[in-house]
Amino acid sequence: MKSSITLSLLLCIASAFEIREPRNAQRERLGSMVQNVVVSSRIANGETAAANQFPYQAGLKLYDGQNYHFCGGSLISHEWVLTAADCTLTAVKVIVYLGSITYLDSIAPMEVDKCDIKVHHEFDMATARNDIALIKIPYVIYSDAIEPVSLPKCDSIYRTYVHKTVVASGWGYTSDRCASISPILQFANFRVVSNEVCAKEFGSFMIDNGKICTGTVNRIGSCSGDSGGPLVLASSKLQIGIMSLRSNKGCESNAPALRTRITSYLYWIRANTGLTL
Repeated sequence: MKSSITLSLLLCIASAFEIREPRNAQRERLGSMVQNVVVSSRIANGETAAANQFPYQAGLKLYDGQNYHFCGGSLISHEWVLTAADCTLTAVKVIVYLGSITYLDSIAPMEVDKCDIKVHHEFDMATARNDIALIKIPYVIYSDAIEPVSLPKCDSIYRTYVHKTVVASGWGYTSDRCASISPILQFANFRVVSNEVCAKEFGSFMIDNGKICTGTVNRIGSCSGDSGGPLVLASSKLQIGIMSLRSNKGCESNAPALRTRITSYLYWIRANTGLTL
């Protein structure tokens, strides 16, 4: 599952002139308030995705009026992308990339403005509670390269998913040595662990029913550039999480990570999109 160090370094070099994540003032304030938390995620020491392996994956280039930063997202319908509130809170425009593992080769990138962004009205930057947002995009036609991810149903009996294997994907940094996003989509498998595990890392005040916790091993972790990206059950391809928080110990520290639990927000998604869930 783990890429070689050589591959990681090559990806760092190849992306040296790509978008660099800015020093977002709100992220910095969060880091000073909560010592063990850093907002945003990336795939460190993951594997390179094959063409059309993750046709629901979206890349988001967000502009806040001064700087660009990069996040992930997931296509959930012909006209909606699901992502994190942290990514979109200050965005005045977003370029959405779909249909390629090399995001710059995206099929017809789409630009939308802040009027097309719906951030959860109770998003709390200090604790990253309700870290979820939606982006309305022009109608896209499905193909082998562009397909929506499946979401749980509103009337289902939800499980904690503890011990289940999930797949995370994105263009974020590939190691702690990198300083820019990967030019090629990466992915890695993680195991869902209990929220109590994350409470020991982040503090119990960070934990609520809207969070889901994943463990990390073998220096395969989540870091910057993939916040907002999908967390999908390996067995059923059902999206159950959105990448949200990691420990400030580093991408390769094997510390657990907190995600947004989608089953807690299905009615919010339905109310804001009109989708049948």
